[in-house]
Amino acid sequence: MLPLGSFAPSVPINPIPLIHQAMRTLTLYIVLLWLSATSLSAQGRRWNVELSFKKAAITGLCIIDTVEQQPRGAILNEFGIKMVDFVCMPNGKVKLYNLVPMLNKWYIRRVLRHDLQQIVPQLVTRDSLTYENPKRHITYRFKPLKPTEDETER
Repeated sequence: MLPLGSFAPSVPINPIPLIHQAMRTLTLYIVLLWLSATSLSAQGRRWNVELSFKKAAITGLCIIDTVEQQPRGAILNEFGIKMVDFVCMPNGKVKLYNLVPMLNKWYIRRVLRHDLQQIVPQLVTRDSLTYENPKRHITYRFKPLKPTEDETER
């Protein structure tokens, strides 16, 4: 019998699970480190964007990244509110997602989809681009975004 207050494990402690736990932790750490490094190097290209209409203009940012040979992107206003997400399909068509309610009208989606079908393939290969829709009198201007100090240190 053991004295009161002492503890003796009924099952012997096996060191193998402790080693496996340490290996799993180390493997998880290496995988997370690798994923963070690849995500930093695989950031999409960014542009300042200006959409000019007859009586108004919208300015913001456009971010495009190529995932599985498909350009995918988003246009945000200067406050960081996402206006639209888009994906360029292999057949050249563009699908629009997550439009803000102001732009989520069938006629606006149609014009925006058509214009982005013309813009995205060119923008992936260029630094800057100006595209004009003469029928609707809309001008899209894309200028490369200047890198920040954090990006130049990498």
